[in-house]
Amino acid sequence: MRSSSRPLASVAVLFFLTGMAALIYEVLWLKELGLLFGNTSQAMATTLAAFFLGLAAGSHYWGRKVAAFREPLKLYAGLEAAVAVCAAGYFILLAAYGRLYPWVFDCCGNHAGLFTGVKFALSLTILFPPAFFMGGTLPVLSHFAAPNRNDLGRNTALLYGINTLGAVAGALLAGFYLPVWLGFKASYGLAMAISLTVAAGAYVLSKPHTEQSRAPIETGGIAFRPLAFIAFMSGLSMLALQVLWGRMFAQVLQNSVYTFALILSVFLICLALSGFLARWLIAVRFDAGKLLFGSLIIGGLLVNLGPFVFLAWTDELHYIGSDVGWYAYLLQIAAPAAFIMGPPLLLLGMALPLSIRLAQNHGPSGGTLVGQLVGINTLGAIAGSIIAGFLILEWIGLWAGIRLIAVLYFLTATYWFSRTTETASNCRQPSCSDSQKSFESDWRRRGGLYLPAIGILLAVSVFDTGKLPLVKVDPVNEEESLLAFWESSAGTVAVIRRGEHLKIKVNNHYTLGGTGSFELEQLTGSLPVALHREPRSVYVLGLGTGITAGGVLKHPIQRLTVTELLDDVVAASDKYFGAYTNGLFYDPRVRVLHEDGRNYLRGAREKFDVIIGDLFVPWEAGTGSLYSLDHFKTVSERLNENGLFMQWLPAYQLSQLEFDVIAKTFLEVFPYATVWRADFGALRPVLGLLGSKSNQDLAALSVGHHQKLLLHFAGDLVSISSRFEQARLNTDDRPIIEFSAPVSQRSIKTGRQEWLVGAELIELMEALQPSVSDYIVDVSEPSMQWPQAGFNLQKAQWLRYQGRLKEAEQAMANYRELLGEEEQ
Repeated sequence: MRSSSRPLASVAVLFFLTGMAALIYEVLWLKELGLLFGNTSQAMATTLAAFFLGLAAGSHYWGRKVAAFREPLKLYAGLEAAVAVCAAGYFILLAAYGRLYPWVFDCCGNHAGLFTGVKFALSLTILFPPAFFMGGTLPVLSHFAAPNRNDLGRNTALLYGINTLGAVAGALLAGFYLPVWLGFKASYGLAMAISLTVAAGAYVLSKPHTEQSRAPIETGGIAFRPLAFIAFMSGLSMLALQVLWGRMFAQVLQNSVYTFALILSVFLICLALSGFLARWLIAVRFDAGKLLFGSLIIGGLLVNLGPFVFLAWTDELHYIGSDVGWYAYLLQIAAPAAFIMGPPLLLLGMALPLSIRLAQNHGPSGGTLVGQLVGINTLGAIAGSIIAGFLILEWIGLWAGIRLIAVLYFLTATYWFSRTTETASNCRQPSCSDSQKSFESDWRRRGGLYLPAIGILLAVSVFDTGKLPLVKVDPVNEEESLLAFWESSAGTVAVIRRGEHLKIKVNNHYTLGGTGSFELEQLTGSLPVALHREPRSVYVLGLGTGITAGGVLKHPIQRLTVTELLDDVVAASDKYFGAYTNGLFYDPRVRVLHEDGRNYLRGAREKFDVIIGDLFVPWEAGTGSLYSLDHFKTVSERLNENGLFMQWLPAYQLSQLEFDVIAKTFLEVFPYATVWRADFGALRPVLGLLGSKSNQDLAALSVGHHQKLLLHFAGDLVSISSRFEQARLNTDDRPIIEFSAPVSQRSIKTGRQEWLVGAELIELMEALQPSVSDYIVDVSEPSMQWPQAGFNLQKAQWLRYQGRLKEAEQAMANYRELLGEEEQ
């Protein structure tokens, strides 16, 4: 190997790039297919399963074929070129499926199992071909890197670690930079260019390969089947842990694209280091079988301790880094992630490299062996992700699920110990009697079985994770109590009583609304419908508590459709908020669907008179797509001729930058757009953008009790469009909001930016005032000044908060004067 160290180093660089490109592909595929199929947990799991299935098949197939190639690097070059070619076809297939999807939705949308199966089939045709060729790269390079079979385990561990480090680079690039710098399509092109560069480099380095030597080594007489079982269980447990740890950290993070990418990167870094550690331990001739047993036992213990460390670190599920800037926030995430995941991953990540080392004399070639074990490991990964996401979280929950994985490691260690044979007596003294040797051998055999049993006993007694808290409540300072909670693959949903009011929280820190803001939430449903002359059909994207959708039912509509991404939110709303929703769940005019709302609009063919987009936290991963040009175009296509679209915005969670981007993107689709205020507060204001394809008027508010809604009219968005000229469009290809909102949130925490509240909000409202008169021509004379009255009421609230009491009183006097004597 010393004579070929230079080619091996060059190949290691190429394999680093292979790992980087693979993660860029994977991140982009999951994002794009999530937009096409919906961001439900079922859709994401089927997409991931299709990708992993391609990897497993490719690993097994190309591992068997590599021995027939005299120049493995040319085969590696061909695989990389094939990945790039298949990736190019992705654009064609995705466009075709985009046109086909409405038909698929019509046929299968009402049958969840069938619909999931169709999504899996479509994902398979897109992802399987490139993943099939990706899966062959490690077996092929393992064959190249170990002309002497004694080096197979050590050099495969090195390649495994280097490739995983490349994956870290790809995850960070795709998760932090490329979509903003280049957009998704150009980033995808960059990944293809990397694959072609690797192919060219491998071709240049290629030369005839030395036939693999099969010099005998000590394997302890271990059969292949136990090693295959270890590889499978390693993949299953590792991916299950990734899912469960991801859910654990989701309870205390902002859950943006950045935090997901960072947690994934820490996970991959630890896996890479485990590969390097395995290589070193193999090189210094540690007993691989005993090392595997010890790593499973100690790793299982560390996995079981993880939740206790996590709760101590976060002080019982407090939000991490609540008052720090961007880079400090990332550091505060990385530190507990590395501390909690690092030690067990360093040990447990060695299972696959050690299995390859122990099996390295099995099979006709090193590539075949690696292909078989890596393929089996990847099949285990598919099983682990599905079991964790759809069974563990649904049936036993997060904490008990982590304990279950720890127990699986203990059981795997027991199986491994029972299937291995002792290679030498531990009693080395010649004077030892046969009975003494027999006693010591029996003690070691029994002791090896005692250790996993002790680990299981500790997991279900002293370190029982099943009773740990999963929802944070503050009964002392906030008068909070937990009424109910649900765990599923989609998230943790809780109903919390706070004083006299109820609210729904998702993953501890994402509030979907509550009875404390009943009037505001009801108005966000009622106001857009009141603005339409003849509202018959209404669609609400996002259920939450159901109060907003219930506000729609104050009007004599014929049909209301509501979609909600989280099924448990539907259950919580029905059980605890029924009294506040105007009979939403029992009204024959209403359909409440568990579906990705954006995906539903894209697939459904029906049209609506009014479409309402509820409030969403802008920095949450996936939320930015609800403010994209592509989504707004879909909404426009689903509106009837005189239809109205109201998108509500939490101004208290948007900086001026994000508002400008959303406003400019909105105007790109809706040439007629107005701004509405849902309330008159200046510290937590909610604004609405009302769009239509034809000119709007306020005639629907000219009679009856709807006249009071004129207080909420702020002005014409088109009239201030010059303010947004420098803003960028938010598109699916360049998701500006998804990547800027999380950074803005942290910048505002340190005072470097401001939310669109207070002075910034009042300045915006003031700029809109001159345009009000253009819309009130059909309004009765007494009500013409009510929009300006609403502005003065909001201004008074802000002035009072600042302590400018005289100015606040003057604004209130203006409000009363403009409102008219009959309304005093």
